[in-house]
Amino acid sequence: MKRDVHRASGSRTDAHSCHIGKSKWHLLSLLVLVIAIPTTMVWGPLFVHKVAGSVAGATATPNAVRDIPGWRVGMLRPDGLRIIPSGVSDASRVLDPTQFSDKAVQHAYWVATQIPVVLNKLYCWCGCENRGEHRSNLQCFEDRMAVSCAVCQGTAEIAYQMTEAGIQDAAKIQAAVDAKWAPKG
Repeated sequence: MKRDVHRASGSRTDAHSCHIGKSKWHLLSLLVLVIAIPTTMVWGPLFVHKVAGSVAGATATPNAVRDIPGWRVGMLRPDGLRIIPSGVSDASRVLDPTQFSDKAVQHAYWVATQIPVVLNKLYCWCGCENRGEHRSNLQCFEDRMAVSCAVCQGTAEIAYQMTEAGIQDAAKIQAAVDAKWAPKG
């Protein structure tokens, strides 16, 4: 003879409906998370920017791209770039290439001394910007970041080769960098 486990409720039907109700709550919670997480990822930075203000927004930039809703560093702008160039546009802060023994590293830092204005306009896909360290590929060469980073070095090399070929448009160079280093998919 089977014993009724849920005697207090009076019937197995009550227990079954309780289980179904619990499942519905779990599914509803999962649905809320599936909607909330992507929404937070997309709109969260914009909300934080609006609420907290922006240090970058405090500097006067004649670039209206900053006013594009939802735009943030790394996203493609109408002008083909992924950053708003700022900071030093010369090689005064680039580390001395001769201090490095590795020839590839030495060459990469030398490249940064040759085309600092171009590198200051390029987004580097190595992710250092996401850690708050740099705003452009040029800044990757202002410290030892590029010593062991193939992305930083490769970005500079693409820019150098294209500049040597007569291409001065930073948007075209950024497109080539994106084709090589941007995440696929």
